[in-house]
Amino acid sequence: MSTVIPDRAGLDAELDAAREAVARASSSLVDLEGHPGYGLLRPGGFTGVSARRRDETLATVAELHRDLALYRRAVAAAADARGARGRPSGDELAAAYEALHGESVTVTEEVVPLQRRGLLGPTSEVTRTSADALLARMTAAFDAATRVVADVAAVWEAVAAQLGPADRALDALRAEATALPEATADVARWSERLEALRATVLTDPLAHTGTTTPVPAAALAEIDAGLAEARAALREARALRAGLDERVAALTARVDALVTVESAAEAVAGEVARLVVAVPGLPTPRRRAPGLRAAVRDAHAAARAGRWDEASAGFAAASEDLDAATAQAEADRAVLGGLLDRRAELRGRLGALRAKAGARGRSEDLALDALHTRARDLLWSAPCDLAAATVAVRAYQRGLEEGT
Repeated sequence: MSTVIPDRAGLDAELDAAREAVARASSSLVDLEGHPGYGLLRPGGFTGVSARRRDETLATVAELHRDLALYRRAVAAAADARGARGRPSGDELAAAYEALHGESVTVTEEVVPLQRRGLLGPTSEVTRTSADALLARMTAAFDAATRVVADVAAVWEAVAAQLGPADRALDALRAEATALPEATADVARWSERLEALRATVLTDPLAHTGTTTPVPAAALAEIDAGLAEARAALREARALRAGLDERVAALTARVDALVTVESAAEAVAGEVARLVVAVPGLPTPRRRAPGLRAAVRDAHAAARAGRWDEASAGFAAASEDLDAATAQAEADRAVLGGLLDRRAELRGRLGALRAKAGARGRSEDLALDALHTRARDLLWSAPCDLAAATVAVRAYQRGLEEGT
């Protein structure tokens, strides 16, 4: 089948198209190498599938430059064969066409090893292709390279989006720690953890293509929580420094109030010990105020020494312990005071029952009087056996009711 050579106008159009292809391919290669994703394909740093595909892509781009140079030379050869005359000859048109479409481009030339040569065989092997095939190969190679570059850039952008809030929180923590250098915020530790989390993805980004959340959510949540806690501690330290005297004064006043409550509980305990027979399980009031006063002093000393984290923790613990100690002292006083209230209530009830007996004309009832004497002796003895007194008052009440 004979080859149809285009006329001058057709060949000139093909030459123009080839020159345009050279310009566009050159521009596209510049854009590819200027893409942020291409800049990430630096030697080293990548592992796994990303390392392999990075090496392949860098080799592909190098081949693209070589092939583009070969294609440019083929187009130049076609233009030279066509010549500058307005009416080129048929041979010139055929030569130009062959330069564009024939297998006129030498891709490789390799020396044939001696052991593979025949006596009259060639000393080298030449691989040829056409400019058309070269352009098609360049197009496929460019598409493959751009996919890798775009995928790498997409993963980096996804990581940046996921870690952006944590990065900003770390920057804020660093700024706050700089403003309060005496506090012991471990900025370096959180920075290292964040970078390690980033590296788990970015050392092999192509293993994480196709997802907008490549960073493990649980690990990121842990870092977010830690940064928030560290910043809260710094804010607490800053607030503590600004209101140290007020904080100490408030806690000291609470310790003084605890002394009052504990003293009252001890006083009630002393009254119960004197007036009521011991009951199993009764609380024994304790003096926690002296220890808590010392804790407040220690926290204050830590603050004056610039150990804000220690001071903050000390004040917080003292505040919690004051709440607990005050609640316990009030509970102890209520339980112990309940025994004295029970004794007074039984005395009052016995008096009311005695008055009722008189109103019913039973003041001289010897049996009823004996029940009253028994209950009265128990209630007015010290210490009082409340259990026995309760039984005695009920017995007196039953005797009064039965004799009605």
